[in-house]
Amino acid sequence: MDRMKNNPEMKKLGAVMAPFHSVAVAYSGGVDSTLLVHLLQRVLGVRVRACLARTPFLHAREEKAARALAQRLGFDLTVVDVDLWALPAVKANPRDRCYHCKKAILGSLRSASGPVDAFLDGSHAGDLKEERPGRRALEERGVISPFAQAGWTKAHIRETARKLGLPNWDKPSQSCLATRVPHGTPLDPGILARIERAEETLWDLGCRQVRVRWHGGAARIQAAPQDLILLTGREMKTEVPEEFARLGFSGVSVDPIPYESP
Repeated sequence: MDRMKNNPEMKKLGAVMAPFHSVAVAYSGGVDSTLLVHLLQRVLGVRVRACLARTPFLHAREEKAARALAQRLGFDLTVVDVDLWALPAVKANPRDRCYHCKKAILGSLRSASGPVDAFLDGSHAGDLKEERPGRRALEERGVISPFAQAGWTKAHIRETARKLGLPNWDKPSQSCLATRVPHGTPLDPGILARIERAEETLWDLGCRQVRVRWHGGAARIQAAPQDLILLTGREMKTEVPEEFARLGFSGVSVDPIPYESP
């Protein structure tokens, strides 16, 4: 750990964190926030509280995995319930829905984090290059993104996590269930429940990164290149369509273009 503390990238991160002795981190169980918590408490000696938002848009499987990982790595974890259904601007699902979601989630997490010097998230340098409504919420809530400020890329985060032996170093990036529904289509608990169960069906087949998109009652599956191979098997011809029909989808198709994300 001492050798890592002295490498150039860690020095940059240490410089960003120098003013802070106790922080809270928006934790999801993904590689970015996991590595940030781990480095702050194990390498830089900062007191850290990991804060996980439990929302109607969070996969139950993702929440379970995030909790288990936090316990395994010895994180001080606080779980906060956030009722996004109470927000009309979220339910309407406008193009800037992510802004309204993030603002509500960050506000709840900050309130629950107690007295700390700063509230952080795991955004990296690449996130700053994209126009995302959620970035505005981070700025308004005064959230600091140490990886982004220190110039850490997604690739560097994954490689560092691998070297440290973090079990989720190659975990595919996930997104909330609401992203499966086209903007302008109002969000509905029943729709999101169908999507969640449909994605669980695909995960049980061995898929690692899939998205079940809602198309007016039908399902369109997007999958990573390696998962597309699985979806050409017998299960896709029989079991998957039957299960999706049981869940209430009017039809199911597979996007032939591979889904790619960091």
